[in-house]
Order: sequence, then C-alpha cells, then structure tokens
Amino acid sequence: MTYETTLTREKYLKELIELESTGTPEQLAAKLNTSESTVYRMIRTLKRIDEPIAYSKIRQTYYYK
Repeated sequence: MTYETTLTREKYLKELIELESTGTPEQLAAKLNTSESTVYRMIRTLKRIDEPIAYSKIRQTYYYK
C-alpha cells in the first residue's frame, strides 16, 4: 500500500465519520476497500492523536463526540 493510498483512505474515513455514515466496521471496511482489522487500527490511531471518535451501536456508525 502506498503512502498516497493511506492518506486517501484516512481522508475518506474522516469524511464518513463526520457525516455519521460509516456503517458497521464490516461495511466501513468494504467502503475503504480494506480489512476490518485495518479499520480498527485506523480508528485506534485517530483516537491516539486525540480525535474524539465513538461508535453508536444503535445507529451503527462511528461519529465525532
């Protein structure tokens, strides 16, 4: 995976979170064309740099607190 691909995925992930339209981790992985484990790793990385991300089980989406 190239650096450009990583940045593109991260930007798209942030947009989906902002729109609250990520879907489940499985659906998000499909949208980003990656694995679920990569999705979890990306979310974990964003949280480490103080992005206020949470997951709603009811709405089945990640969102910014």
